[in-house]
Amino acid sequence: MAEARGIEVFGRGATIVETGVVEPGPRAPWLGMLAIGLGLLAAVATGLGVGSAAGDAADGARWWAYAAIGCGILGVLAGVGAVATRRGRAAGVAGIALSLVANPWILTRLLDAVGPLLTSAS
Repeated sequence: MAEARGIEVFGRGATIVETGVVEPGPRAPWLGMLAIGLGLLAAVATGLGVGSAAGDAADGARWWAYAAIGCGILGVLAGVGAVATRRGRAAGVAGIALSLVANPWILTRLLDAVGPLLTSAS
C-alpha cells in the first residue's frame, strides 16, 4: 500500500497535505472481454471465408481470411495485455486461445497435423 502525498499552494506558502493510504480499486475486466470479442469476430470471419470459398467467391474468401487474421492478431494482443495488467486474466487467456484457433492460417496447420491421425484410425 502506498501513501499519497499532495501539495496545496495558497498564497505565498505551501502546505503539505497527508491524504492517507491509497487502496487500489478492483480492475475492470474490459480488456479480457475485448480479447474474447475479437476472437469470436475472428471465428465468424473464418466461417464466412470458408463459406465464400465453398461458393466459388475466391476474392471474398481472401478478404474474410485477411479480416480473420487481423482480428486474431488483435485478439492475441488484447489477451496478452489483459493477462499482463490483470484486467480480466481468465477472459484474456480464453481470448488468446480462441484467437489462435480461429486464425485461418493456424487452423489449417492444426487440421493438417491432426488429419493424418484421424484418417489412420479408420
